[in-house]
Amino acid sequence: MYDDQLFTVLDRADELNSMILTSECYNQYRLDQLALEQDTEVAVMKTNLLRLKERYDEVMRFGRYHPDYMETLLTTRRAKKAYDLHPIVAAAKRSEVALQTLLDEVLVIIAGAVSEEVKVESGNPFFTTDHSCSGGCSCSA
Repeated sequence: MYDDQLFTVLDRADELNSMILTSECYNQYRLDQLALEQDTEVAVMKTNLLRLKERYDEVMRFGRYHPDYMETLLTTRRAKKAYDLHPIVAAAKRSEVALQTLLDEVLVIIAGAVSEEVKVESGNPFFTTDHSCSGGCSCSA
């Protein structure tokens, strides 16, 4: 069941993993995540946003018929936008997307090297070379 080829593949996978973990993309991701975790202003904004989200979920149970519907909707959206546009949060999201893109590219390359028939769920339509969707996703590929 286990042979030299399997161990060679596993060793190469470890090498690839090490290369990714020492990449500039991953290092930037870790730095941005650390900054995100340590910033007190971001922590306060996140706590406030979570509190507003709980209120939002409560109001959404009744929908537009709830007396605080519009106020809660607007307040939550403003808080979410302020959080997302905070420079530290935005940088963390950009580095997360960059790392995810790198990982998607690696998966597509590996899958293509094995066989063109191997399907890769990357979540990014730009990495698919042939898209045959019957799931009604309304894509234009």
